[in-house]
Amino acid sequence: MSIEQAILQEWIREMLENARQHQRKRVRQPSNEYEGGAVIAYYEMLNSLRNTLEAFGLDLRAYGLDVDLEEELLSLRRVGRRKPLRDVRTVAGAWKEHEEEVRQELFEDLERM
Repeated sequence: MSIEQAILQEWIREMLENARQHQRKRVRQPSNEYEGGAVIAYYEMLNSLRNTLEAFGLDLRAYGLDVDLEEELLSLRRVGRRKPLRDVRTVAGAWKEHEEEVRQELFEDLERM
């Protein structure tokens, strides 16, 4: 690996971490325009880098950009969620009432994991 590749990898790693920190703050304070703007700026930079790497046929995984930037940075969900998206009791209770609807939501949640 060249020194240039190592520098680029480290730069991308730092930008992703900074973007995730701003995203966590944005989720806690959705009306904070600064955090929202910072997240969008990081998203634009990282997306541009990802597009450039793809254009040159480079492996996104090697640079840490094999992530869904849109889902991680542009949604208002928590980054690095540890808990399941749905509580089992909640799903089971709603299942009886809206079986088909809940089943579809459950499958969508599982796809996002």
